[in-house]
Amino acid sequence: MPSLHYHLRQADLGLLRIFARTWGVPETFPTVAAGADALEAAMRTPTEAEAVLARLPEDARAALEALQARQGRLPWAEFVRRFGPFREMGPGRREREKPHEQPVSPAEVLWYAGWVGRAFLEGPEGPLEFAYIPDEMRALLPPPPPPEAAPLGRPATRDERAFPQPSHDHILDHLTTYLAARRANRPLEDIPDRKAWSYTPAHLEALARALGVLTSAGEVDTAAVRAFLEAPRGEALFRLFTAWREGLAFNDLKLMPGVVAQGPWENDPRRAREAVLGWLTRLPANTWWSLEGLIAAVHQCCPDFQRPAPGDYDSWYLRAAESGKTLTGWEHWDAVDGALIRFVLTGPLAWMGVVALAAPTKGAPAAAFRLTRWGKALLAGKAPAGLAAEDQPLMLRADGRLFAPWRSPRVVRYHIARFAEWEGTDRSGYRFRLTARALQRAAEQGIGADRVLALLKQHTRALPKTIVQAVRRWEAEGVQATIRPMVVLQVRDPAILEALRKSRAARFLGPLLGPAAVAIRRDAAPVVLSALAEMGYFGEIEPQSKALSENKPSKEGKSNKQAS
Repeated sequence: MPSLHYHLRQADLGLLRIFARTWGVPETFPTVAAGADALEAAMRTPTEAEAVLARLPEDARAALEALQARQGRLPWAEFVRRFGPFREMGPGRREREKPHEQPVSPAEVLWYAGWVGRAFLEGPEGPLEFAYIPDEMRALLPPPPPPEAAPLGRPATRDERAFPQPSHDHILDHLTTYLAARRANRPLEDIPDRKAWSYTPAHLEALARALGVLTSAGEVDTAAVRAFLEAPRGEALFRLFTAWREGLAFNDLKLMPGVVAQGPWENDPRRAREAVLGWLTRLPANTWWSLEGLIAAVHQCCPDFQRPAPGDYDSWYLRAAESGKTLTGWEHWDAVDGALIRFVLTGPLAWMGVVALAAPTKGAPAAAFRLTRWGKALLAGKAPAGLAAEDQPLMLRADGRLFAPWRSPRVVRYHIARFAEWEGTDRSGYRFRLTARALQRAAEQGIGADRVLALLKQHTRALPKTIVQAVRRWEAEGVQATIRPMVVLQVRDPAILEALRKSRAARFLGPLLGPAAVAIRRDAAPVVLSALAEMGYFGEIEPQSKALSENKPSKEGKSNKQAS
């Protein structure tokens, strides 16, 4: 830290004379050097320093203690933000306005009392302007208290934690589904119940890249996927948490909802994450904590926790997604830095079961959180214990319906999702169906019938013989039966069909479906009706709703219409 000698010689003569009034030194010195020498002698004296310190207002002493607790210095921008304002003045304006006689803040009190200097010093990110206490003056102050170990913020109120939400590890299952879709080149819209997830495909892609299961080109790394999916759930959750914590692929600031990043600027997401995780480790056990209380405490004590340099609120180009408003500057701290704390706690940490959440009302945004048993293990660098084993078999019915319970092996469900149609989920697990189309898609990925049957035999309770026969027949002969929509012309008298086959509309007729019914091209109904009219027969096109409700034959098996 700069010395008292340096500090005093940086001041002009008028400022030294203001210092002299505070310290009881005669103002008769003619030069800066003479004034600095006289003041240095007085300011080094413990009794003088103690007397001046005692006369400081309480808020100015608190500001001095804050500087002392930070090794005697704070970035100038942070110092002014916390203890200002500070009116910048040259000698002429200062002589006219005499700000030392009516200081407007603790920062001005300390400045005009000579306790605080201002200089560019080396910071973590390079040279930065700091407010500092000269070394000799620091030695005269009481030593700083030990680092604050108390948790930031406050416990949640009863209202804030009224509706607790159980923590879970569903992200392991959803990530499995996501990877299966990527591997099979299936649209993400095909994923059952995806809209109910609390994370987006972009979040899952970033986590997959952090895990190393997606290559830089976005391709699935099959070996890495297999290792991740075959790991026990506790180990898999630990790998996911560690990849998020230590990696750069998941950039929380650029992935949080409500904010859009613009321009080529960079940030280090690990810095913000480590700050949040550090606050978590200080929370009392089994205690719900207020989310807004934590954010307010961070805003007060350490608002620059993620910024590239203390007080730098202009380097990142962000805008609000909804309004398009630019979010640079200190005034947008809550919309950026506060929002990031909310997102990290209610997003990644909640997804991975590190924290549990609670809300004031059912369905409301989370207002409280607490560290879970899994979270304690993960923060300690250990895989959490007690996660459910993946040992439940698949259930395959003779009609091709396939059910994978929630606790069936993830690696098995990953493969199933590549050769079966996805039908959805329920409270018990995932529903699939074996179809010719799904088997064809699997074959295009290199998954043949032998592999499909081997996997089903290994992981189902029983493999129906009819399913084996169907798969083998499909392999040898392709699709055995086809269901397709068609338009049917039905007439009262088969003779009408005979006449129609001799008309200009004959080319629109398909195969006979009976003596009085024939399939026609879907787009040919108006042409066929015109041809019938020319032959002396009126017909009609049944609306779909009417056909669905009135297509049952009458008891006599007759129709009142000549053609329909």
